[in-house]
Amino acid sequence: MSLLRFASRCLLSGYFVVDGLKAAINPEPLVPEAEHLAEKVSQYAQSYLPGDGSPIKTATIVRVHGLVQVTGALMMATGIFRRAGALLVAVSYGEKVFRRRTSLLSPDATALARELTLLGGVLIEAGDTQGKPNWSWLAADRRRTSAHVRRQLADRPARRPSTPPSTARSASPTA
Repeated sequence: MSLLRFASRCLLSGYFVVDGLKAAINPEPLVPEAEHLAEKVSQYAQSYLPGDGSPIKTATIVRVHGLVQVTGALMMATGIFRRAGALLVAVSYGEKVFRRRTSLLSPDATALARELTLLGGVLIEAGDTQGKPNWSWLAADRRRTSAHVRRQLADRPARRPSTPPSTARSASPTA
């Protein structure tokens, strides 16, 4: 791993660690924004989780969302399942970006551009294989190689059985 990749991953993930910790420690400012998501998550969770059926608090959902973002960012920064961590961050942060409704001429347009840029960086990290071929390329290469070898073997003329060396010596005339 290059030092440049490591430094850029750490710098990129630092924003998401801070953003996720802010949500996990103090969720109250984010609760009004998350009401629409909390209703959907609460309905989904009630159908699968055991309990008395009481709705999950929006603040709890915001906290869990922040912790998911922190976990993904730390995975991305440390390099431990970095692509999965980047995908976690992209999913958790992408919801926030696409929920925003901003005109390009408003003062919030700069914030939207920043968020889209961060999301783009995380998506690049999610697809980065560090110069190594990915699984789909390896599978296609294996298919190409095996087809090429099969063609070469099919084009090769059939070998005739050679006579063993002991037979060849005895058949030659000796003086």
